[in-house]
Amino acid sequence: MAGFVTRKLTAYFGLAPGAVRNLTFLYFATFVMRAAAFAGVAVMQHVMYPDPKDALWKGLLFAVYPLAEVVSVGYFGALCDRIGRKKILVFAHLITAAAVFLFIPSIGPPTPQDARPYLAAVIFAMFGIGAAAKVASTLAMVNDHSVGANRAQLFAFFDLVTFGGLVSGFGAGFLALKTLNVAEGVVLAVGGLGVTLSVVMVQLLVRETNFSPEPQRGTLELLRSVLGNPDIRRLLPVYVPVVALYGYVLSFTDHLLGTGAGTPTSTRDLIVVVASLGIPLGISLAVSGRISDRLRLRRPFMGLGLGCFGGLAILFAVATTPSGADLGQLVSRWPLIVVFAAGAGTFPPAALAYLGDIVERAFSGTTFGIYSIIFGSGLIIGPVLGGALTDALGSLAFAVIALVLIGIAALGVAFIREPTKRAAAVVPGPAAPPGSR
Repeated sequence: MAGFVTRKLTAYFGLAPGAVRNLTFLYFATFVMRAAAFAGVAVMQHVMYPDPKDALWKGLLFAVYPLAEVVSVGYFGALCDRIGRKKILVFAHLITAAAVFLFIPSIGPPTPQDARPYLAAVIFAMFGIGAAAKVASTLAMVNDHSVGANRAQLFAFFDLVTFGGLVSGFGAGFLALKTLNVAEGVVLAVGGLGVTLSVVMVQLLVRETNFSPEPQRGTLELLRSVLGNPDIRRLLPVYVPVVALYGYVLSFTDHLLGTGAGTPTSTRDLIVVVASLGIPLGISLAVSGRISDRLRLRRPFMGLGLGCFGGLAILFAVATTPSGADLGQLVSRWPLIVVFAAGAGTFPPAALAYLGDIVERAFSGTTFGIYSIIFGSGLIIGPVLGGALTDALGSLAFAVIALVLIGIAALGVAFIREPTKRAAAVVPGPAAPPGSR
């Protein structure tokens, strides 16, 4: 049965022999790591600066994570192109496991209260380094297995396992802390064991992918080669605002869902809102990735996704009260949340596939390292800007941040070129064979 399923999937996605097995283990290890790590992130958000008046400091602390990612990811991306992907992947899982376990003593009585934020900042930096190594190596491996006819679908599955791990881990940790009153140390211990399991999986089950090593080029030379691509530079105003919004949502989930300290929370309402967001978003990732590959179009899906992100932002802004979102209002509008969440799911696979379309194979590790720099920059801007505006504007902050950032990203989409048009622009007309466009 396993062989039959593997053959069918290989034919359906147009993959090389052995790719289904390797991608399956890679995706599953990614899911386990993300779920376990984001359970730890839920604890970090819960124990650090719970007072709303400390929103700016909370944003600054969370920004250590992406700052470490931005600083280190170019190096890890270049290493992927020089020595291979798997060594970097194993290192990513190892340092993340260490960070989760080390966070346990940082929140206990042996650590003085005043010292906890500084120790947490060191651990956040470890998380950032792990994220840098993970993103560069995993995306490069997925891209190594992809071609134009399956790229968005393979990246959609990466988005699915990442998003599924985030929702599962962060949601489980969030509910365990908020509604079940599980001790923070217990949540972190379970998360650490999960990441340790993922280390074993990538070491024993994930194989190195075929790539063209670039041993003669240094890190700076590889980065210059990638940043010299104008299509990559055009992506900056698209990616950075979207990731900034993502970072804001991650660091201020309590406020957005109205579950801050002292606020009574309905578990049923919370589950309805989370399910209305997560289920259609996940389905849309897979379906829209397939359609994007069949049509070989990326921009329309990115534009639709941004528009629906805006719709979600308006729904949450309308339901916002001084203490956070009114879950009752959100539950009453769950059909609209479902529609907008499904539309928002069209953005991630198309955006990643676009980057895979324009990348040079020899520089794929470095290119996805650049993507992680963009990602990390957004995660710095979102929490810090969100913290400052939350202090200044209170309940209006989310609406202002979301609509401004989405507007900037939508404007950026208007200036990028479809991969098919880009290919036509660089291939001389008379020499191009009929099927090359």
